[in-house]
Amino acid sequence: MKRTSSFLTLLMLAFVCMPVYAQYYATFTTRTDGTQLLDYATGPANSSSGKLISLQKNTKYQTMDGFGYAVTYSACFNLMQMRPRDRHAFLMRTFSPQTGFGASYVRMSIGCSDFSSTEYSLCDTQGLSNFRLHSDELDYVIPVLHEILAINPEVKIIGSPWTCPRWMKVKDLSSSAVYNSWTSGQLNPLYYDDYAQYFVKFVEAMRAEGISIYAVTPQNEPLNRGNSASLYMPWEDEAAFLKHLAPAFKQAGIDTKIYVFDHNYNYDNISSQEDYPIKLYNALDADLEGGELVAGSAWHNYGGSNSELDDIHSRAPRKEMIFTEASIGTWNDGRNLSARLLSDFNDIVLGTVNRYCSAVIVWNLMLDLKRGPNRDGGCTTCFGAVDIDESDYHTISANSHYYMISHMAAVVRPGAVRIGYQTSVSGLSIAAFQNPDGSYGVVLSNNGSSGQDITVMGSDVGYAPVSVPAKSVVSVLLTNDNPDPEMRIGSQSMERTDIGRYCLTLDLEQGQTLGTSFLADAPEEWYVDPDFLETTADGDIKLLALSGSYTLRADLNERSLMVEPAFERMDAQGQGNLYIIGASASVGKPYYVGGEDWKLERAIPMAEVADKVYQATLTVGEQLATSGNRFAIYGSNQEWTPQFMGRAGSDYRLTCSSVLFGMGTGSLGNPDGTVFQRMPKLDVGDTYRFTVDLTEGVSAGVLTIDKVTPTGISTPRSNTEPVEQIYDLSGRRLPSPRPGINIEGGRKILRPLSE
Repeated sequence: MKRTSSFLTLLMLAFVCMPVYAQYYATFTTRTDGTQLLDYATGPANSSSGKLISLQKNTKYQTMDGFGYAVTYSACFNLMQMRPRDRHAFLMRTFSPQTGFGASYVRMSIGCSDFSSTEYSLCDTQGLSNFRLHSDELDYVIPVLHEILAINPEVKIIGSPWTCPRWMKVKDLSSSAVYNSWTSGQLNPLYYDDYAQYFVKFVEAMRAEGISIYAVTPQNEPLNRGNSASLYMPWEDEAAFLKHLAPAFKQAGIDTKIYVFDHNYNYDNISSQEDYPIKLYNALDADLEGGELVAGSAWHNYGGSNSELDDIHSRAPRKEMIFTEASIGTWNDGRNLSARLLSDFNDIVLGTVNRYCSAVIVWNLMLDLKRGPNRDGGCTTCFGAVDIDESDYHTISANSHYYMISHMAAVVRPGAVRIGYQTSVSGLSIAAFQNPDGSYGVVLSNNGSSGQDITVMGSDVGYAPVSVPAKSVVSVLLTNDNPDPEMRIGSQSMERTDIGRYCLTLDLEQGQTLGTSFLADAPEEWYVDPDFLETTADGDIKLLALSGSYTLRADLNERSLMVEPAFERMDAQGQGNLYIIGASASVGKPYYVGGEDWKLERAIPMAEVADKVYQATLTVGEQLATSGNRFAIYGSNQEWTPQFMGRAGSDYRLTCSSVLFGMGTGSLGNPDGTVFQRMPKLDVGDTYRFTVDLTEGVSAGVLTIDKVTPTGISTPRSNTEPVEQIYDLSGRRLPSPRPGINIEGGRKILRPLSE
């Protein structure tokens, strides 16, 4: 009895002393050869593989503010050309901490930058009574910021001026000659107070628009005289101006942080400006009113080495440092991932956060394929973190800067603390963090030509086996809580396949109704494939198609629920799968895009709604273009044949009697088997149902096209109810506000999709 008691005591002690294992780990992997691009994987954190990285949570460094992008006029112009649902999906994927990568910092210009529509300040006519926001802000930047903040209210915004108003400039301080130029010049000391109030008015104007400015810098690139909009502000000038700016903020009740310098590591090779931040700090009085708002310094990497951060931190360890600008372009092979990913990640990210930087922001979030829009005198050689094809404003190609910011933001949340680690691993560059919720983020880059299998371990997180391929970046998240939202259809959980994307394969009966865990809050905001599923007001779904095995794919960022039947090759009797494949500028679900390539991966499955009867429902302006529609019907999505033709005698033949569309027979320029649009233009918002009847076999198929009332569209309000004057951009009256840009009261209003 005594021996049994001792054994139980030892067993209990052993249990208490065991480490508490994290329940989950997730990894994101990007390889320089493009074979993996933020590829997602997950597993239980309870096994080890390879050499060890041991996290040391009690060794603490700086607290992180976040990672993000510059939201310039050019970036916002491109975003505003996208379909509202399309834009929202991209911004969700980029900024949402729940279903996206969780970028958390953006930079905007105060007045114009080199990516504005024109040169301007916010007070071009002398006198602060003339201060006003420009159309660049009102019509582009602010609507996009509203949508970003609706997605992630914790996003921080930092503002930087490229120049002061020209009427505040002198050519130089010795002559004090008036200098009416956008480029170069110095701030006239007589206007220090006015310019300080200019910043106050900017913060207050943005606050009036519902936007909080977290931080400012007094001048972007203060040592760069040659920028297309610029102001020369050496440390002596900036220190003198700060003695007016900090008190002005304090007296106005503004707690916006101020970061000084905002320029290159090498001080543009001006010897008198070396150690700019240190000289500036030393020039400020210890009792300066508002002095506590001077938080630290901001940095760019267009000259010098990030080792300069070591010197600045050692001399001012209580001051923060943030990295605010880097760019890619034609000069550094910016669209070549193999040339840029590891170089940029090691220099801009790991090379700054491991030197005490608390934030990393890169330049333009989005440019078009022509590196714009850009204005005369602005940069014509820059690429965006992503580039969008201006022919369709849908097709997006990500560059190294998008991948590196996403890698960091996905596992390092605002408020995270950089921590220490011990490892026997060689050949990897590493940074480790503990998030406010107790989870851990670890980022690794492998510059070597061989992959490595490692284990990330901490005393309270267990063991996570991680594979780090050659020439790759890998981010690791370890957490005791499942990082994924619950995604259920009926009683079954969906499997996560990517950021915000889930799938589940089910055997379903026609008419079967299932509940979902994700549609109930706002089913009207989702595109639910109307040919396969009907959605109820409380978020249930009912199968409209015939009974069978189906894969359901949910995209939380795109807000779409798509269905694909189990593959079955079409037989001669008309039983199997049918697909619509066409020019990408014509058709697509949940929406069509530009371009001309007919792509198998964009095949639209048609729902079998009755025996050998198949349908696809397409809305003009969403899944169907207004003009130039061309597509064909195929009995397989795995190869191009069998294609249904239009000529008699074909083994697979369709006839079509629609006045809107025709079936090509190889004459009059219409290829045999191509369904082509007869009418010059279809009306946006009209919905058409394409039905293929194969009850007489594939050689006698009939295609009918009917205009229908789409399901899932909100009912217009009664004519007897008062209605606001709301219009879309084409001038058509709307019964109620819709997601996207509306014109209300004569002003453009962006209404984002709600969470």
